Amino acid sequence: MKFISNAKTKIFPLLILGFFLGAMSWGIVSLVSDRFEPFDSGIGWFIGQFILSAMAFGVGYQLGIRQVFIFAFSTYVGMNAYAYLFGGSEQRAWFFLGLITTLTLLVIPTIFGLCGRVLKYVRSKSRKQA
Repeated sequence: MKFISNAKTKIFPLLILGFFLGAMSWGIVSLVSDRFEPFDSGIGWFIGQFILSAMAFGVGYQLGIRQVFIFAFSTYVGMNAYAYLFGGSEQRAWFFLGLITTLTLLVIPTIFGLCGRVLKYVRSKSRKQA
């Protein structure tokens, strides 16, 4: 998480990281299955969600809620850019539908990011009381 430690003042590194991980979460599907879309591959979907959720948790824990949403937005852009650039004609034809359906891929990572922030809040409160 050292890479994003300066994201409180500069969001650019966080945007780049989210974009890269979003594209990677989509691209990993082809590496672990014979499918292109995460929705069609169980193992690809789980790996992508794990990667995004783990990083979102770290972002939430270290940086805050606003940065979780910045990270989620940049992963969304990365996922859709990857699908459009590397997908076939079917992905390009259904691009606007993809923009809507990929929002479902952000639910779990965003929840994990918010949980990371809640955990940090709870830990800081318990330290102050001790």
